Amino acid sequence: MTAKQDKAHLGRVASLPCATCGDQPVEVHHIRAGQGMSQRADDWLTIPLCALCHRGPMGVHGNRTMLKVRKATELSLLADTLRRLYG
Repeated sequence: MTAKQDKAHLGRVASLPCATCGDQPVEVHHIRAGQGMSQRADDWLTIPLCALCHRGPMGVHGNRTMLKVRKATELSLLADTLRRLYG
């Protein structure tokens, strides 16, 4: 994919509501599944998360409670995101 296509995709992801709670505005989260500790996923492996679900104490960069409550994984949220965008 080109940088222009990557940027357009990130913009589409950013226009969606939070994948875990439905709030807006959102931040684009690069999933960590399958990545090394210091590696960042490709721009196409992103999900929309509000600030609390992203960086909050129970968010994906915290203790991940929001994922447990929703009974979801980053990969299942990615699949939902791609379905909403391109399904």
